[in-house]
Amino acid sequence: MDLQPFTSSENSKEIQTFIQKFFNRKKIASGLIPLESAFNHLFVREYINFSQFDFLIQTSKELAGLQGGIICFAGGGEKFHGFRSRKWYSLHGNIHLSLILKPERAIKNADTAFLILATNAVTQTINQLWRLNQPAKIKWVNDILIENEKVGGVLAQTQIQGEMIERVILGVGINVDGIPLIVNDSFVTGATSINAHIHGEKYRLSEIFWPLIANIDQNYQMILLDKYDTMLEYYIENSMVIGKNVEIYSDPPGAESELIAKGRVLSISEKLELLLSGSAEPVRKGRIKLTYK
Repeated sequence: MDLQPFTSSENSKEIQTFIQKFFNRKKIASGLIPLESAFNHLFVREYINFSQFDFLIQTSKELAGLQGGIICFAGGGEKFHGFRSRKWYSLHGNIHLSLILKPERAIKNADTAFLILATNAVTQTINQLWRLNQPAKIKWVNDILIENEKVGGVLAQTQIQGEMIERVILGVGINVDGIPLIVNDSFVTGATSINAHIHGEKYRLSEIFWPLIANIDQNYQMILLDKYDTMLEYYIENSMVIGKNVEIYSDPPGAESELIAKGRVLSISEKLELLLSGSAEPVRKGRIKLTYK
């Protein structure tokens, strides 16, 4: 991308305020996004000391007129997190991404559609890499794994006014080249990176980043076209838990997890609920552990 000194006067007051908050008076450069999509602003920082995802949630509430189509990318940083504020370790050479969408319309299954959007987009992006040894799979509900090790994860938060989805904040983390050191437990057995599963020359960050943005945009257009069922079908086809024996544990913040259900995963419902053998009720939430029994 050809970057030039950034001129804030060419943008709306909301974007100018957003830039001041995000960059905190640092020197700024800008460039055109090299693809046609729903995104028209890309803000890049080499390092940040706050969660981009949390920043976008808060700032979008403060700036009522802020448009969608915003991408924030950080080379590395602090205070990144996944679901339930579990720490996400950042390394340079990986993707740390947060985005704002602004559908401003009612959307079927909005509480799960955007989580599927992000999860599918990451999985599609990785599996389109022709030098990849093993395919990426989706671990319910929002993790992406290669050979049972975590390579990525996503977050989604919707801002709703009545039945209208005003804004959606997405968070995406993908280990492209670096493998973070994580504390292994019964739920997360290890981390990996895309380039750890590649034949031949390693992929550059840009070779993952731009296809990812294109896939996010493509899935967003599917949501706007009410093609949720097609998206759900892809999610299920690429799930690593279908047909597996699992245990589901509660996930209370700051408290110990307890076993709430177990059995073989028969299917995943329209609401992303797990349908288990021997269980009359679908499982709506919790942490999943594959038992391999």
